Amino acid sequence: MKQRILQLVAAGCLTAVFVSGCHKPTFEHMEPSTIKWSMSVVSTAQSEAEQQSVAKLAQEVAGKQGLSADVLYPAQDGDVAKLASQKGLDLVLASADTPQIAELAKAHPELRFSLLGDTSDPELSNVRHLVHDRARVLFIAGYLAAEANRTSNQPFTVVVKELRAADDPDWQMIMAGMHYAGRKDVPVQVPVSALDGTDAAAGQTAAGQGARPLKGLSAVLLDPLSEKAWAGLGAGGQWLIRTDEKTAALPLQDRVIAQPASLYETALEQEAELLVSGKWTGQQKVIVEGTRSYRINNASAFADAGMDVRLELIEEQLKSGAIKPDQYTAGVGQ
Repeated sequence: MKQRILQLVAAGCLTAVFVSGCHKPTFEHMEPSTIKWSMSVVSTAQSEAEQQSVAKLAQEVAGKQGLSADVLYPAQDGDVAKLASQKGLDLVLASADTPQIAELAKAHPELRFSLLGDTSDPELSNVRHLVHDRARVLFIAGYLAAEANRTSNQPFTVVVKELRAADDPDWQMIMAGMHYAGRKDVPVQVPVSALDGTDAAAGQTAAGQGARPLKGLSAVLLDPLSEKAWAGLGAGGQWLIRTDEKTAALPLQDRVIAQPASLYETALEQEAELLVSGKWTGQQKVIVEGTRSYRINNASAFADAGMDVRLELIEEQLKSGAIKPDQYTAGVGQ
């Protein structure tokens, strides 16, 4: 059952709503000693087994934080807009790509919103964004792309909005992960415009090296793709490594072999604790230290059959500082 719960968390199907049992405190004057908090989890789970697992997860988190909890299902009870009319509502924790969630936050400044996976800086005082450590995500993405490309004599591909310079921080982390995997070639940068046909010259470097087609067995999706670009990417046949933190499936999701893990379990505990202690603060982008930074969707794409276990060890070493990505950026080139 515990494994099933973790799978649901990784699937990003939970949204938590925190409600006070008494009056609704202001952001500045919260007295947790006099307030009994309850938590309601809104889930997209539909089957009875999934719903039972979600309920168990909510109870585990609630018990640890000293809260009461229940579960709501928007597919049965309506969309998230109805949350605004819920009596005593204090905090909504949701994936940033939940339909209507951004509009709800803007329309209700009196409510708090903790949104997972939005890497931009929040503009509203009642919103905070919860994200992974970006540098760690990209280091692991570079490592996984190199491992998935192990049996190829070509470099792997990195899909970008615009070509990244050698000193670009994102590019350096991808290269560092690749170097850690033991490869010394340089990945091929392919601009989105070269995939969707909007710019015939987009595949050229500043030095005029000519078009850069998709290469290797894997591709890191560093930047978002246009609708037309997905067709061009699909023609290449590469395994894909996502770096975005959204929960929605991509057009080629069946080819995605790895993507950033869900932060829901950690965020549930963290945001509940901050709320009841009066320390919740909006208009912040916060790095959350989740149990895992990445999840493997298709282990068969890697030559190493034990990649998931190996990645877990690497993540532990990254957290402890035993692996220092900056040590692998020396000599990074484009």
